[in-house]
Amino acid sequence: MSSQDEKTLLVEIPKTFYSDAANAPFSRCMNCDRYLLDGDTQYVIEKAVKRYKDFSTTDTIFEYAICLKCHEEIISAYSQSSLENIRNYFSENVDFERRIAAMQKNIKDGNFNLDNWLSRCAVKGTPVNQMSEYQIGCQCVGNKMAVMNMPFLIGNEAMDEISQLLSNKTIGEMDRFIDEFFGLPPDLKKLIKDSGVLII
Repeated sequence: MSSQDEKTLLVEIPKTFYSDAANAPFSRCMNCDRYLLDGDTQYVIEKAVKRYKDFSTTDTIFEYAICLKCHEEIISAYSQSSLENIRNYFSENVDFERRIAAMQKNIKDGNFNLDNWLSRCAVKGTPVNQMSEYQIGCQCVGNKMAVMNMPFLIGNEAMDEISQLLSNKTIGEMDRFIDEFFGLPPDLKKLIKDSGVLII
């Protein structure tokens, strides 16, 4: 979301996209510490979740909010081939125009329910209760969530497919991001990398 499009609709940030650690809205960019909840500050929230089917429980493996400027700087370090492959993958597998129109109609009709949009993989359509890992993400403007390409949920099958399209340079940048910002113990760091978590 390089700019706030006139067709963007804004809603209250759902608690699903609050920080699990703080049980409150994300308020700072994890990279530059910019305050996020003022005015028209644009930022991205992402979470990676592991689901334990036997226990019907989930763990948030990691979560972060990052301002658009810092997000673009991180993405700019990826290889051009990876960025093109990611764009092509989503354009070929997700009908964004239909998805956006349906979400925005829900909002205008007063029946937008985030759970309906995070109940299946946006790419594969797999129900979330059949996944072992998935990622969710949204774009926000100040203290509101923007409804455009996001919010989304991507399941482990789609994440694995996308991972196969990435260059070694891009995978290295994603690993560096995880190492630099999350300070995780080796076993959890390995879990994240083995799960095919994507920083996109």
